[in-house]
Amino acid sequence: MSGYLTFVFDDGYEPVLNEVVPMLNKHKIPAVFAVPIQSQAVAAQEKIATAGPDRWLPLKQSGHEIAAHSISHADLTKLNKTQLLSELQQPASLLHAQTLVYPGGAYNQTVTTAASRFYRFARTVEKGFEKIPPAEPMALKTYNFTTANYRVWKANLLAVWACINNLWLIETFHLVSSTPSSYPYFVSLKDFHRHLNFIRKLPIKIRTISS
Repeated sequence: MSGYLTFVFDDGYEPVLNEVVPMLNKHKIPAVFAVPIQSQAVAAQEKIATAGPDRWLPLKQSGHEIAAHSISHADLTKLNKTQLLSELQQPASLLHAQTLVYPGGAYNQTVTTAASRFYRFARTVEKGFEKIPPAEPMALKTYNFTTANYRVWKANLLAVWACINNLWLIETFHLVSSTPSSYPYFVSLKDFHRHLNFIRKLPIKIRTISS
């Protein structure tokens, strides 16, 4: 009984950097942070403060992984070939990223084929567990948490199931903060902390995607 668990935080929100990262560092727990190069594009769209890549990259020194999330958080399936290659290649180079997180979870065969030129792995928002090694490394499944579907006990049960069945559970979060928000992908810091404390008691291996 073991299994693997990966925490992924999408979009580069500043509250995650200021509140979640110190909590993870305290317990020496690595995570993946998917950061668009133009973080202000997300901030303008969602009306939530974001932090630029220059503030996320130093987290690598603490064992975290910085994943690519395109340049502008664009829907990669709607771009022409030139635009698609640019949105994939620049983040791979600037972030030295091995992992891509598809913005909005949007991908198709054209996108995965292009992405495989620059990345070893890519995470979708399709629900499910993975195995080690994954059958489709450019289409990793996850459990994408929202305000509507996140319950601590449910998240705990998913981790137990992964542990018992030696599976890989990738948990995806967006905005995690102590300040309440109407954002549909908001999870309270208190609830995340409760889940984290439960996880720490399991014999499950917490790893980044690339590791």
